Amino acid sequence: MTEKAPLGILVCGDLTLEKSPGYWIVDCAAATENLVLAAHALGLGAVWTGVFPRQERMDGFRRLLKLPDHIMAHSFVPVGFPAEHPPSEDRFQLGRVHRNGW
Repeated sequence: MTEKAPLGILVCGDLTLEKSPGYWIVDCAAATENLVLAAHALGLGAVWTGVFPRQERMDGFRRLLKLPDHIMAHSFVPVGFPAEHPPSEDRFQLGRVHRNGW
């Protein structure tokens, strides 16, 4: 999918902007999810591919894009027009929902 996608977005965290150390990971995850949902709402296909915490992937993007040391690669999202439209799969499992305790 990455080779055929007309666009790829690398979601990164900037350690110099952190107000709470380590939260860049959560912030980037939320941004990535919002990006994928927005693409879907526009009729586009987008896939969240993991980069962090795989050091070899982080290093690869760092070299490829010449990222400075304070910029951390988190996830890569290829975006394009989907080649297929598989039916939605309901993965909800009531047994995984807990109320007022585990």
